[in-house]
Amino acid sequence: MKKIVSVLISVVMCIGLLVGCGSSNGSSSDSSKSSDSEGKYKIAVSNAYMGNDWRQLMIKCLEVAATKEPYKNKVDLKVVNSENSAEAQASAIDALVEQGYDAILIDASSSAALLPAINRAIAQGITIVTFDSVVDGEGIYTVQTDFETMVEAWAKYLVTKCGTGAKIAVDTGMPGSTNGNTIYEAAMKVFKENNMNIVAEYASEYADGVCQEQLASVLAANPDLDGIFCQAYVESCYTALKQAGMDLIPCAAFDTNLGMETALNNDMDVIIGNNCPGIGVIALDNAVKILDGEKVEQDTFVTSGLFVNDKDKNIDVGLPTTVIEEGVNCWENQVDGLDWPVLPDDFKTLTLTVEEISDFSK
Repeated sequence: MKKIVSVLISVVMCIGLLVGCGSSNGSSSDSSKSSDSEGKYKIAVSNAYMGNDWRQLMIKCLEVAATKEPYKNKVDLKVVNSENSAEAQASAIDALVEQGYDAILIDASSSAALLPAINRAIAQGITIVTFDSVVDGEGIYTVQTDFETMVEAWAKYLVTKCGTGAKIAVDTGMPGSTNGNTIYEAAMKVFKENNMNIVAEYASEYADGVCQEQLASVLAANPDLDGIFCQAYVESCYTALKQAGMDLIPCAAFDTNLGMETALNNDMDVIIGNNCPGIGVIALDNAVKILDGEKVEQDTFVTSGLFVNDKDKNIDVGLPTTVIEEGVNCWENQVDGLDWPVLPDDFKTLTLTVEEISDFSK
């Protein structure tokens, strides 16, 4: 059963032992099996790679959260990065099983390639929560952004701003990425329904430099382009358009502090999606609840924040939008790669401040 975080349901089960790694509602763990001398749960994070600001910020959020209540005296957290190698990540998961971890949180490099290692962990009674780039399977818990709904809103915004039949360039994201494919397919569905003319596709690989390089070629071949659907960042689109000597056109892209500042200061026609970097904290929270013997739904969906300039606040995209505001959701004196908010408003277990996580790239 799928759920939205805003309607999170946790029912405390009045038993001390959660049995049966083959049970229908996911993997189970004995809440008394922690081997730490202080009685803490041993929880590991297996992260596919650290190649961009978002990943670094995601790990920083987890590390800070682990030092705060309710996790401070309950969780011993370890982070293992695998340089985007599915083989290395699978080996890391096997090693964590041998080291006796109670739960493993996984941001996956490949859903198919990691499944055997994950199944081996589940067979040993280890709780597995995959997040962000998830792996689906029996006994696997997932926490992921509701990209389909978010992207439908992006595409509707571009249809409204550019007009039916307009010429659009579409970013396919990272080749082979599950999230990238989900985003692309959801966008194309809306574009097809509105007869949008997709004149170019490119792969930003979620990287600013790659995106600018790819967009430069797209803009050179399509100087009459009407809009950009981008899986990278606002600043990537802005810089590419300016370097091409073109006027700004409507864009949809992901959130960074620099992108929000760029959108605000240039009054851009843009809708910005926030893939909360604290999604790993939500995965941690679910893992602790499971180890405590609480029931957690197998699939958790996080609703993305959407940001627009004040002039576009009344455009109906099917989801609520928030106006970009200096000092509220972007800051001229903060690091460029900050993606705020890091947690959705309806996550109440703990809060993380800008000051606590802004040094993520150090």
